[in-house]
Amino acid sequence: MKTILFHKHGGPEVLEYADFPTPEPKTGEVLVRLRAAALNRMDVMVRNGWPGLKLELPHINGADGAGEVAAISAPLPEGEGRGVRVGDRVAINANLGCGKCEFCLNGQDNMCLNWHLLGETVRGTYAEYICLPARQLYKLPDDFDFHASAAAALVYQTAWHSMVKRGGVKAGETVAIVGAGGGVNSASIQVAKYLGARVVVVGSNAKKLKEAESLGADILI
Repeated sequence: MKTILFHKHGGPEVLEYADFPTPEPKTGEVLVRLRAAALNRMDVMVRNGWPGLKLELPHINGADGAGEVAAISAPLPEGEGRGVRVGDRVAINANLGCGKCEFCLNGQDNMCLNWHLLGETVRGTYAEYICLPARQLYKLPDDFDFHASAAAALVYQTAWHSMVKRGGVKAGETVAIVGAGGGVNSASIQVAKYLGARVVVVGSNAKKLKEAESLGADILI
């Protein structure tokens, strides 16, 4: 398969468009034919590297992605996979829990004892194919754009977790979002409005505040 990878850390010049072995799904995994991937700040940070970062090189960036189910290993663990079938259009949850520890079994995979983020410590979505546990996939409606899905996945899941799982935001409450223009903050505006909250956004310039207003912000500072 074709992929974008790097053999050493550095600037954009270390990225290579190269061939890489197509992965094969193991028990409980699904092979996804990627149709779109998105760029996060994390991808740049991983490419640049930091002290103590240990990667299996060459490394493939990319946390976000969307595509089609190309193959499914058999059998899938009971209750996993959300009913995905070959040919289904899917988006990826980049938050990789082990599925076995006490936190994962309690629905807190973000606190997994062996947690990984796709594209950060394990190879990611800048490739034609990727293998993932079936539980990491969300089925997409037939008319939902792959590019929009890839761009939305990580930031909207983060915003939803913050607003709903941790914050318990309810209709009629007021939510303050400090920082207009970032991916998670932009998603948080829309999630908060979906929940029926009033949204106050603090931004650094008029352009960012105008964009926040277009997403539904009620008060701009």
